[in-house]
Amino acid sequence: MKVLEQLEFDNEFLAQQLKLLRLSTDKTINEIAEATGYSQSYISLIESGKRNLNYKNLRRILLYGFGETISSFFTKILEEDTNQTYETKLYKTPLKLYSEDKNIIVEILIAADIAREIELVKISLSPGSTFEEDFRTDFRVYGTLLNGTAIIQNSGQNLKISTRESFVLKAKVNPALEQVDFKIINSSENQTELLLIFTPPVF
Repeated sequence: MKVLEQLEFDNEFLAQQLKLLRLSTDKTINEIAEATGYSQSYISLIESGKRNLNYKNLRRILLYGFGETISSFFTKILEEDTNQTYETKLYKTPLKLYSEDKNIIVEILIAADIAREIELVKISLSPGSTFEEDFRTDFRVYGTLLNGTAIIQNSGQNLKISTRESFVLKAKVNPALEQVDFKIINSSENQTELLLIFTPPVF
């Protein structure tokens, strides 16, 4: 069994890891800036730890700059001995990321399991907040609502779910938008929490 002690992912740590990733792939700051649509100065500030990273801009930098998901990025950090296979893995603490306004919390409970092509994620939404992301690949999601009430928007259809209800859906890329039309809306006056399994991993 392998025990994975998830690290404290503060700005300084993320800045170091992003810079190491860029240097290991022989990419320049200018190349990352062009790929992500961010300015060179913004990328430089991130690498120096002078700009806060939320899950949206971190995901954009990894996906468009390096072809990585957040989940696969942290899997590589946590599992340095990737050549060895473990039948059992214990994740001690979740990887927790926030939206810029702190109204949405994304916790990657189990990072991308490449062998099984899944990732386990918990999403918490403050009242009135909406989770939406730039997903550009088809995926299937299995979810259950731990508490609250939520509306799942998928390809123009609304699915309203309440506490202890579960759902399965297939999200497909909309050719006109070039991304998946997928949102989770907290329609209650309280905190809403969902437990989701994505396949393939998309974060």
